[in-house]
Amino acid sequence: MQHTEVIGVLGGYGAVGSAVVRRLHRAGVHPLLVAGRDPDRAQALITDLPEGGPHASATAVDLTDSDALDRFAARCRLVVNCAGPSYRVLDAVAQAALRHGADYVDAAGDDPVHNLLSGDGGAERWAAAGRVAVLSAGALPGLSSLLPRALVARAAPATGVVALDAYIGGVAPLTPAAAGDVLLGRGPEHGTSAAAWQDGRIQERALAPRRGMRLDAFPAPVDAFPFLSAEAVRLARATGIGQVRWYNVFGGGRLAEELAMAWALDSEETAELVAAADEDVRRHGEWYGQEFHLRSGTADGPPAARLVLRAADSYELSGFLAVAAALHTLRGAVAPGVHFAADVLDPERVTEDLAADDAAELEMP
Repeated sequence: MQHTEVIGVLGGYGAVGSAVVRRLHRAGVHPLLVAGRDPDRAQALITDLPEGGPHASATAVDLTDSDALDRFAARCRLVVNCAGPSYRVLDAVAQAALRHGADYVDAAGDDPVHNLLSGDGGAERWAAAGRVAVLSAGALPGLSSLLPRALVARAAPATGVVALDAYIGGVAPLTPAAAGDVLLGRGPEHGTSAAAWQDGRIQERALAPRRGMRLDAFPAPVDAFPFLSAEAVRLARATGIGQVRWYNVFGGGRLAEELAMAWALDSEETAELVAAADEDVRRHGEWYGQEFHLRSGTADGPPAARLVLRAADSYELSGFLAVAAALHTLRGAVAPGVHFAADVLDPERVTEDLAADDAAELEMP
């Protein structure tokens, strides 16, 4: 695919952004504009691309500088936002894209961003301008909704699914931006701790942590903490499954401990969280997984179908889905308006493409 209009990647040299840039370059999408506060790091990434990154350039953009954001967006046909933390960036980059007639893909951007973009007539403004905003195009949220939808589409007609269990996480380093999202991603707008989805509503205080679990997605026993995310609720409503139990998985103890302490103190400092994640990686290695169980007959029966994803790098998974959303948008396959990636990408096609990608190992026995 060849494009003559600029595709801008903001935060393009970060953990997710660099994966997006490499994948877009490999797909022949150009010209690329790699943006962030440090143009030297952006240029270093470009130089490292095959053949020195032809049709790619670097530019300096500080998220706190609205004029710089406007100048960047004015150069772009499509903006892919990989900068964070998402809950601080919110809709600033998306609004700049809309002002300058660019489409927008966000590797993060969960319900708070969707609410800002679609509320008070916002969705109509995107539609009237003929522009697209695709949010939650990452590993979590994103693949975490698309993969179980693919499993439901494949298994539900034969099994009469009544329940879904999801286990997502592992052991991985945290960038400061990712740590910020973890710290700030709480409260009713984001989800409910210890809750389950039951018979069309959120049932609070329904679940307890599960310690020392052995699951095929993870190479060692893990601790699973119930957290019914806003994404999980959307998934339940979209699929019509009566019960959803959603767990965040930790393969090491330090990050879970530090996160609990930070939430108790209402802290927004990321350094100790980043250090705790690094300590877990040193002790246990780096691994990431998502595992989904569909149940039929009774909610506590054996799984009727499973999907297991294993990966070394969750940031690469986010790059995979953000690029899938970007390509979908560039082909004109997304209607103008504000969307979650799981609502506009084909779950079965995404799952097939991921199974063929070197970013992950996927099993759907």
